[in-house]
Amino acid sequence: MPIYEYRCKQCGTVFDAIRPMSAADDAISCENCSSQDTTRMLSKCFSHNQEGSLAGQSHSCGSCSGGSCSCCGH
Repeated sequence: MPIYEYRCKQCGTVFDAIRPMSAADDAISCENCSSQDTTRMLSKCFSHNQEGSLAGQSHSCGSCSGGSCSCCGH
């Protein structure tokens, strides 16, 4: 099951919940104050490629052609 991230509109607490996709937007109580005035947050996700780098991450800053770049270090 996916892990969803929620923020309480009453106290500002951010918390995670493991729920089925069908329940992602259902009401959930805040772990801190028990308010049901919560909102699901858009969580960041990432994956690793076969080399162990973050997928989609560039090895240069775009302004260099390789070698030693003072901007990105590549």
